[in-house]
Amino acid sequence: MNTEKTGVTSSEMKLEEICFQIIACSGEALSLLMEALKKCRGHDYAGAEKSIDKASELLNQAHHAHTQLLAKEAGGEKIGYSVLLTHAQDNMMNTLLAKTFTVEMIEMYKALKG
Repeated sequence: MNTEKTGVTSSEMKLEEICFQIIACSGEALSLLMEALKKCRGHDYAGAEKSIDKASELLNQAHHAHTQLLAKEAGGEKIGYSVLLTHAQDNMMNTLLAKTFTVEMIEMYKALKG
């Protein structure tokens, strides 16, 4: 992309790429967590666990991307405010919370069904 014509710097492009990586990984992880709950309702506990494991991998990828930004800023690079970054962080944090609740709900479901 020719940044001269768009007025977008390469560091802004890198920030956008990292934000979209966080959003994509978090969104896919959330879908897998919902899938895990559905599998649990169908008594497919092994399938639910696999979905949670895949979601965890994606959340690790999102967290790694986020950590790259934190390391840059800690190293003195200006990241600046970005609505896109705020959205990405919000998605990641909501999915992390959803994972916590999903794991607990599955454990409760197992306990209730004995």
